[in-house]
Amino acid sequence: MAGRDIKNLKTDLQTQLTADFNALIQIAVEELASPEVSPVLTGFFASSWKAATTRPRAQDERENFSPWDKIKTETVNKRVRLAPGEQPVIQPRHSVPQFKLSQSVFIGNTAKYATDALASPKNKIPDFVQGEMNDLVKSVFTDRGAPRIRVASTQGEGRRGLFGLLGATEKYVSYEVPGEQP
Repeated sequence: MAGRDIKNLKTDLQTQLTADFNALIQIAVEELASPEVSPVLTGFFASSWKAATTRPRAQDERENFSPWDKIKTETVNKRVRLAPGEQPVIQPRHSVPQFKLSQSVFIGNTAKYATDALASPKNKIPDFVQGEMNDLVKSVFTDRGAPRIRVASTQGEGRRGLFGLLGATEKYVSYEVPGEQP
């Protein structure tokens, strides 16, 4: 901002905060897509993170998307694993749009089996949300309130979810705000 007139301060700050907000969202989606955070079998779940102003719906079936539809799995001792010679593929399926600072942003997974993946012992998403993500938010937004970013990080059953309309045995995905206690 060197050389800029003081009357541009508000616009310059708003522009910088918006750029930082969008960078934070991009980093969060990239981290969630990593095998260090998301459970990976075929790579479809890790590839299916989406940022939007509405809660992403977990409705996409792996069998309907290439190259994941060609990855073979097998069940051995009641555990699903990759068939011999198969490799997971992690490539983002959703681009991250630009958001306004005033918008609430939801980051969720569009894989239909997201609740099952969140139950995996390989799931490190809650650790990421409460640890690294929380630290990222604090470092980017030190003098302004934390932005409204919600990340799907846990799953359960019961009457939670959208407006509490799910039945007692329905699965739901919980969206948490870094730094807030549920």
